[in-house]
Amino acid sequence: MEMGEKIVFPLNYEGYLKKGLLAFEEGNLQLAEEWIGKAVAIKKADDILPLYLMLLQETDQAEKSLEMITEMRPDIASAISVDDIDFLYLKGLLHSGSFDMAREQIEARKNTFGLSMEHQFALEQLEAEVEKVELKNLEKKLKKSSEILQAEKTIDTQPFHKQQVYAQQLKELEDDQFGKIAQRLLMNNNLHRMLKTEIIHQFLARGLHPAISVRLDGTKEKLDLAGLVPLIDSKTYKEGMAYIREEIANKNPTMADAMENAFFMQLSLLYPFEDRTIPSVTEWLEVLYRIYNGTGSTGEPSEKSIRDEIEKLENKLADFFGFFE
Repeated sequence: MEMGEKIVFPLNYEGYLKKGLLAFEEGNLQLAEEWIGKAVAIKKADDILPLYLMLLQETDQAEKSLEMITEMRPDIASAISVDDIDFLYLKGLLHSGSFDMAREQIEARKNTFGLSMEHQFALEQLEAEVEKVELKNLEKKLKKSSEILQAEKTIDTQPFHKQQVYAQQLKELEDDQFGKIAQRLLMNNNLHRMLKTEIIHQFLARGLHPAISVRLDGTKEKLDLAGLVPLIDSKTYKEGMAYIREEIANKNPTMADAMENAFFMQLSLLYPFEDRTIPSVTEWLEVLYRIYNGTGSTGEPSEKSIRDEIEKLENKLADFFGFFE
C-alpha cells in the first residue's frame, strides 16, 4: 500500500449506518443522508438503498437519486415493474421536474397486468401529484406572461438596464406569445438597438425564422430570418476576428483585445445589417487600428467616412455604458 492511500475499515459501515438511522429517527434528514451516504459508499446494501434514495430526494438531490437508480437499474425507463425502487424512480422524476417523463412512466405502469389495488392507488396518487405541480407551474407561467405583457406598455420609457432585464424575461414565453411581443418590440423606435439584436437572436435560438419587420434608427426594414445566422457566426464577425488575431495580435496583443471587444460591440449595434456600414472589414479595422494607435487620418475620403461612422457608434456605446455609471 502506497503512502497516503486511504484505508477503509469495514466496521465504519455499521458506525455510519447507526449514526444515520439515529439522525433519521430524530427527524434530521440532512444529517441522516450524510451518514447513510457514507455507509452506502462502503457497501450498497439492498435493505438500506431505498432509504438512502428517499433521503436524497427529500434533501433536494433528486438528480443524484435518479443517477444512482439508473446505475442500479439501467433498464428501468423501459420497465413496467412497481417495486420500491420503481416508485423512488417515479418520485425522482417528479422532484427533478421531468413531468412528461414521470407521466409517461406512471401511465406505463398503470397498464401493467395484475397490478394490485395498493399499487394502483399509489400510482394514481403520484399522477395526481404530477398534475398538481403541472397546474401550479401553468399558473406561474400565466402570471409571468401577464406581467410581461403589462410591462411592455412602458418598456420604451425605461433605462437600458431595465430594458435588458425585460428582454431576458421574454425567454420564458411560449413561442406564439414571444413572436407577437417580439415583433412589436422590434418596431418600437425607443427600444435600444442592442436589445433588438438580442431579440433577433432569441428568434434564432428558438428555431423560429419568420419574415419580420424591424425599425432601426427610425427606418422600417423587412428582415427574413430564414437566411440569418447569429452575430458570431456571421461572415463579417469571423473575418474581423481573424484579421485582428492575424494582423494585430502579433504587433500589440493588448490593443488586439481592445479591438476585438470594440468590433463586437460595434457589430451588436449594426446587426443584422452590418455589411451596409462595413462593406470592407479589412479597411474598417485598419482605420480602427489607426484610431486606437493615435495615428492621424490619411485624408482619404473613404477613411474619413469610416472614422465618422466609428465616431457615431462610439457615441452610441458611450450612451450605452453611461447607464451603468
